[in-house]
Amino acid sequence: MKNTPSPRKAFFRLPFPLAEALTAALLLLTFPACAVITDSARQQINQGAIQLAEQTVKNLAAQKQWPDYHSRFNVFMPAAVASTAPCPQPPIFTASAKTLPRLGYSVLCPGAAGWRFTLTVKADIYLPVVMPAREIARGESLTADALTLKKFNISNQRGELVMKMEEVLGLTARHALRVNTPVKANDVDRPLWVKRDQAVTLVSRNGEITAQTSGVALKSGHQGEVIKVQNASSQRVVSATVEAPGVVVAAVAQ
Repeated sequence: MKNTPSPRKAFFRLPFPLAEALTAALLLLTFPACAVITDSARQQINQGAIQLAEQTVKNLAAQKQWPDYHSRFNVFMPAAVASTAPCPQPPIFTASAKTLPRLGYSVLCPGAAGWRFTLTVKADIYLPVVMPAREIARGESLTADALTLKKFNISNQRGELVMKMEEVLGLTARHALRVNTPVKANDVDRPLWVKRDQAVTLVSRNGEITAQTSGVALKSGHQGEVIKVQNASSQRVVSATVEAPGVVVAAVAQ
């Protein structure tokens, strides 16, 4: 059975790995009772499991601020359920901490003539993610015209998917990126602005006073990285932050 809740809008951040966040959301649903009494045990289990899965995904979406998501669920239960009498009272569901796309539950019908089953709900979650609009070569800088946002089923994905285009603009591809393949955080890197043995401008700042001299990078460095640089005049080796292409700023002594 499938169920598609209405979209929710929210800005996205990725503060935690998906599996950790989902585990936390599932633990909030331990020992829930589903107030569903229908004509068959299959209907009771199906409706109750979907309600719990919906709430799990809703909690996860709120925690991770998913934009414009929608979800679908399929319930898988033992064949013996078909010949089982419905529970005369709401069955009791217990959620187990499993990761997407499969959520595990046990369901109990209390009483002497009751029953217990275990089941799985497969969740498919669709939300917009950043994808290349064309082939992007290794080392190429990512620009707005090379990227697009497309709805994608994230349930089977591993790694941190990028949801906001501005988070990767100006970064460089660590490897070739294919069209219609989600961009992950580890697919990109800050631009390489300094190469080893490259002549650089070494800037020193002390309050409002700024001085600069020539230096040689002893290591390659991406934007914002701290590398070792040799002062061309004094031959002294200092730590410096890569601030711009060919420009590094010496660390201020404390």
